Amino acid sequence: MANAVSMPPAGWFADPKVRRFALWGAAGCLAGALMGQLLLAATRSHTVQGAQAVCLVIDCSGSMRGDKLSEVKGAAQDFVSRHGSSTDRIAVVGFDNRVYRECPLTDDVSRLQRSIEGLLGGGSTAMDLGLRAGAQELEELPADWRNSSVARSILLFTDGQPDDADATLAAASSCRSSGARIVAIGTGDARTDFLERVTGDRKQVFQVGFGDFAAGFKQAEKAIYGGSLVEAGGGNESVLRTLIRTGAWGVLAACGLSLALVAGQNRYLRRAALTGGEATVAALGGAAAGFCGAVAGQLLYSLAAATANLPGIGLLAPITMPLGRLVGWTLMGGLAGWGMSWFVPNLGANRAALGGAIGGAVGGLAFLVAMHVTGDFLGALLGAAILGAAIAVMLAWVEAAFRQAWLEVHYGKEVVTVSLGAKPVKVGSDNRACQVYARGARPLACQYTFGDGKVVCVDFATETSVAVEPGHEQEIGGVRVVVRGSRRAEKSGATSYGETIPGQVKSVAPPPPPKVSHSAAPPPPDAIAPDAKAPARTLSAPPPPPRKASPAKGSVSSPPASTEVPQGETRVIRPVPPPPPPHKKQ
Repeated sequence: MANAVSMPPAGWFADPKVRRFALWGAAGCLAGALMGQLLLAATRSHTVQGAQAVCLVIDCSGSMRGDKLSEVKGAAQDFVSRHGSSTDRIAVVGFDNRVYRECPLTDDVSRLQRSIEGLLGGGSTAMDLGLRAGAQELEELPADWRNSSVARSILLFTDGQPDDADATLAAASSCRSSGARIVAIGTGDARTDFLERVTGDRKQVFQVGFGDFAAGFKQAEKAIYGGSLVEAGGGNESVLRTLIRTGAWGVLAACGLSLALVAGQNRYLRRAALTGGEATVAALGGAAAGFCGAVAGQLLYSLAAATANLPGIGLLAPITMPLGRLVGWTLMGGLAGWGMSWFVPNLGANRAALGGAIGGAVGGLAFLVAMHVTGDFLGALLGAAILGAAIAVMLAWVEAAFRQAWLEVHYGKEVVTVSLGAKPVKVGSDNRACQVYARGARPLACQYTFGDGKVVCVDFATETSVAVEPGHEQEIGGVRVVVRGSRRAEKSGATSYGETIPGQVKSVAPPPPPKVSHSAAPPPPDAIAPDAKAPARTLSAPPPPPRKASPAKGSVSSPPASTEVPQGETRVIRPVPPPPPPHKKQ
């Protein structure tokens, strides 16, 4: 086989199938993600829709003057930018040898940032006063939160030892007894073992160095807000509940993606968008892919969050947490791609899984960026759309990039392509049984297969089977079908037109491939009338010689009649069974 490569190295996105798949994939995953976001909002555990009350208690002692105080201010302002405009409420308290209640609980980001900017350094470290002031701020809930169950947390930042250790431990115990959780970030001379006694849990302590204050706030943020594969915050939910909610989100997003891709593939081939069976298989396959990918990613994400405070390992938390999410999306994309190999002719399960996994990784990275830039809800929707488009584009690309032979189906000015392989590609007017729909043709007109470097066309009207070369074309009903091949197929060993196909009958002549037109009406069972407008059809085998009377004994036999087929005559030849073996004498 010799022809152009399957897809040009440049401008491949101009392929209508790639663009169409990108749009279908983005729309399907976006629709599923929208339902997933609504599910997450409806199942958040807290009475006030998952909201939290957080008080920043910041050490402003003399040792924090200069660059250290400037850095912690910037990290704290970034923290309130991420959470102050949501359903959460944040307060700000500073302390040295006195307490500065800079801002009560509010969702006004500008006010919070101004309060943080106004903190000044000086004095000693009255940490016990800072903790008690923080607990008092958390008790003074907004009017719309009263008589509601709201998670409360104190985020303590300090760089040294307290003036009175016993008073500090007593204040911390009182805070925890009132239901407030303490999360601590320590730097400089702050002792980790003492902060563990303050928080009551070593997992709530994060040790950072100068220049890493922002990373410390992000680690503490994960401890306060939880978090999942698809949420930046999740309250105080259990691991099992988080897995279930995240898995449900993945199920909905992947179901939307799978259904959209199957429908897009069918519409591309001029078939009905979805049959009942296709919809069931696509939905179940998408649900399995989404659940496995989401749960796997969430487990890795939760493991990274749980080890964020461990020496050495904790420094990798900013990398391992996003990596867990990427693994989840990669797995989901790979499984979704593998499922699409059932619906796209000769796509190949391994290639489909690889393409889907690459698309999942690229889309997952875009998902993380979108959530970081635009927040939970809009970021999840935008990220899901990019995720679906990336998976769909990679599936369309691997199909075109690795195929060796394919059909070009011309519906007037529109051209669609169908990959050839071991699985037969059937052409006809029965769009349930045929991959390529041809209006006006027989219900099952012909089929094409590719193997061992050969494209074999089986014509069901004439019961012939021949090997065809690239460029061979025929009219089937209202469409024109052209065989194409890549240079890779040439290395596998081509078969010239009209060569005998093992196990089939042989065509008698090797002329250039004719253009054949298939009639919509089925032929008589024993013969096919010649078409005056179409060239003669290649026969599968010479007709048998006419039967003559046996010659008289002793007479000379006349030579057999010529087996040449008269010009323009078309016949259907059926194989004759071999004669029985000769009887041997005993």
